[in-house]
Amino acid sequence: MLTVFDMDGVLIEERSSWRLLHRVFGTDNSSVVKKYREGKIDDLQFLNEDIRIWREHGIKEEDIKKALEGVPLTPGIRECMDFFGSRGKVAIISGGIDMLAERIARYGVDYVFANGIEYRNGIPWKGILRVPIRNKESILKKLMENMKLKKEDVVVVGDNIHDAGMMNLAGMAIAFNPKEGSGIEKHANFVVKRRDLKELIKIFE
Repeated sequence: MLTVFDMDGVLIEERSSWRLLHRVFGTDNSSVVKKYREGKIDDLQFLNEDIRIWREHGIKEEDIKKALEGVPLTPGIRECMDFFGSRGKVAIISGGIDMLAERIARYGVDYVFANGIEYRNGIPWKGILRVPIRNKESILKKLMENMKLKKEDVVVVGDNIHDAGMMNLAGMAIAFNPKEGSGIEKHANFVVKRRDLKELIKIFE
């Protein structure tokens, strides 16, 4: 059994850990988001543009680390990870930042796939693309092949339309506090509207 969690919007309240850092640092990436949505830049260029903004504002690795250490996690995370860990393996597959995903992994996550930042002398330099934002299912597919899992062995928990591909590979899909208007509910077997990860446990009890 494998339970897969998206991170941003599920394990943390913020829908994007990248956007969260922009808010913390008072930087603006709205023009970068617009270019990405219009298809003018790809995933890696998106990461690199965000990182360039921070670099130009003098933000260092220690600033990013400190900001991510302070991000509140969704209530019920410990109980949730204990429960799903007792059922099998747990994975995070996220377009968010690996440093935050690795912090969450301390609660008992077996596999972490998230995007990163390469630093040079403590200065954010460029992005490390591991999870394509619009093709997260490619990561899950490989993991399922490696673990020799069938569809019915997999549970996916996500919150927006970029999780739909992963949900379609799973035997059970749960939309957790889905982003309004995203349409992700159509891909889910269950919808949880309370911001408490213990609500996920109730589905299986």
